[in-house]
Amino acid sequence: MNVKNTTEELLTVKEAAELLKVTEVTIKRYIAKELIPSVKIGGARRIVKGDMWDDLVQKMRSEKHENFEDKTDYFVAEPQTEYLVSRELAKEERKSKLGFNGLTPTEWALLSKNVIVEDDLLNPVWNDLSSPRSKYQLEHGAVYPIKLCERLIKMYSAEGDTVFDPFLGIGTTMIAAQQLNRHCVGTELNPKFAGIAQSWHDDVQGLFGNSMHYKIVNDDCRNLLQHIRKDKVQVTVTSPPYADFIQKSLKDRETTHKTSVIKLENNSTVKQYSQEENDFGNLPYPEFLEQIKQILKDNLIVTKAGGYSCWVVKDYRDTKNKVPYVPFHSDLARAGEEVGWKYHDLIIWDQTGRRRAQLLDYPSVFYTNKNCSFIVVLRKTK
Repeated sequence: MNVKNTTEELLTVKEAAELLKVTEVTIKRYIAKELIPSVKIGGARRIVKGDMWDDLVQKMRSEKHENFEDKTDYFVAEPQTEYLVSRELAKEERKSKLGFNGLTPTEWALLSKNVIVEDDLLNPVWNDLSSPRSKYQLEHGAVYPIKLCERLIKMYSAEGDTVFDPFLGIGTTMIAAQQLNRHCVGTELNPKFAGIAQSWHDDVQGLFGNSMHYKIVNDDCRNLLQHIRKDKVQVTVTSPPYADFIQKSLKDRETTHKTSVIKLENNSTVKQYSQEENDFGNLPYPEFLEQIKQILKDNLIVTKAGGYSCWVVKDYRDTKNKVPYVPFHSDLARAGEEVGWKYHDLIIWDQTGRRRAQLLDYPSVFYTNKNCSFIVVLRKTK
């Protein structure tokens, strides 16, 4: 837009958020919905503090039903919802942020639930983690929601920290980091995926630019020490591929889950990553565990003391080879401990509502449906 009045004040997204006492994400939503005017200057987005800004302030004041004697000194908060937790969050936002990650006590408590249920109305922070895939995510065989990345990044890092993803794929982790004002580095073996990640990031950065640094490395994650300095990363958020799971998922999406919500509403697809021998997605499971152990060892080196590493994984079965259960999350955690990580936490992501239940080996052997993923959280203690 054109700024007609050159005397109008220009604010950064962060300054606008602090002035209105809302999150930077909320300010970006206001811009996208054209509730407040903005201009792009030098690659960064600036908010125009003019008539539309004043109209928004007045609207927020009326919604709060508060009287302001001095119109130049005001305090506003985001509109409250009917849920008690949202009202409590609004109260906490008026207080100084006490956590190392910038979270208020109420936000900290909400995010501390280790079982994430998608339809839990009393827990809106983790509500509805699954979402329709973007045009970029449709190009990848297995992606997790941006909301999931955002929650993990918010839990284990602060603004200005560095996020890392050794299996970046098409860049979901980097987009979440960008929206939360964190630096991010990602490695991706597949050149097509690395290119998509760059395009997605450029699109987002073009709309809501910030001063953080983002680096997409089209290389094998086994070479991560060549691209990241020691003690640089605060949190790693990733999901590693492995062949058996991908092959089984390909079959499931074409048979059992072809009419499930995860496929029809989320537009979720599964594809083979590549045919390269050095692709983790093509390794036999025992070899995969040995290789992933080296990645975890290098990941520890580039992580700050007190930093975290979060791995989104799913256990699976190999009944055709008479293996009823493969505890991938446990094997991964054990590999991390063997190279020096502390097994810090385990989060269960319930995906029951997104997948069709299977009648497994009826009527001879009873198996439960594994409609959940695990988030293995490791920590570097020294």
